[in-house]
Amino acid sequence: MSVSQRPSSATPPILEVRGLVAGYEESLPIVRGIDLDVSPGEIVAVLGPNGAGKSTFVKAVAGVVPTFGGRVSLRGRDVTARPAHLRVSDGLAFVPQTENIFASLTILENLRLCAGILPAALRQPRIDAAFAMFPDLGSRPNLVAGALSGGQRQMLATARALIVDPAVLILDEPSAGLSPKLVHDVFETLERVRETGVAILLVEQNVRAALSIADRGVVLAEGRLRHAAPAAELRADPNLGALFLGSYDHAEATP
Repeated sequence: MSVSQRPSSATPPILEVRGLVAGYEESLPIVRGIDLDVSPGEIVAVLGPNGAGKSTFVKAVAGVVPTFGGRVSLRGRDVTARPAHLRVSDGLAFVPQTENIFASLTILENLRLCAGILPAALRQPRIDAAFAMFPDLGSRPNLVAGALSGGQRQMLATARALIVDPAVLILDEPSAGLSPKLVHDVFETLERVRETGVAILLVEQNVRAALSIADRGVVLAEGRLRHAAPAAELRADPNLGALFLGSYDHAEATP
C-alpha cells in the first residue's frame, strides 16, 4: 500500500510535517521520518498498534517531546525550534490524554487561567464563546472541575485549548476510559469544532469512532507512516486490521 500523506486539495496545508525524527533519546528515536500535512478544517486520525509512536509523534509536533530531525511548519512558518508554550501563540493547541485540567479549580477558573495569556479585551469574549460551544459547562461555571464526569472533563480540556483560538488542535486519546455514550458526545463535539475551521489532529485507539468523524486516517507502525487514505476507504478496508491495527475488528463502535 502506498503512503500518501497530502490531501488532494488546492487549499494550502495549515500544518506541515517533514521528515520528523523524535523521541526521548537521540540514539533511539521513536518517530522515524514522518511526513504529514493537515488542511484547515480537516480532521486527521493517527492510528496504529500500541507502541507505534502515535503519541510521541503528536507530542513532538506540539513541542513537548524533543525532535532530532525534520521540520514542523505552522501557517507556513517553521516552528521546529519553538518551545511548546510559544507554539500556542503561533496557533497550535495540544490536549494531552491525562492531567489536562486543573481538578481543584472551577470550570470558569480553568478557562480564565488559559485566557490569561490573551489581551485583556479578548478574555471574556473567548470564555463566552467557549460556553456557547459547550453549554453543559456554561450551565454550571462554578462547579469544581474534579466533580465532572470523564466526558465532561474532556470537553473542558478541549474548551481550554480553544480559548486561544488555535488554527490546529491536537488531541491525544480523547476517548480513553470513556463509555460508548461519552465517546459519542466527545466526538460529536470535535465535529462542531471542525466546523469552525480548526484543523484537528488526533491520536485514537478507538478506530471506528475516529474514522467516523475523520476526513483522513494515517497508520503508524514502528515509528513510521505506513499507510494513509480517506477515512471512508480505511473503514471499508478488510485488510487494515490484520496488517496494522490488530484489534480493529473488535474496536469499540460508537452508538
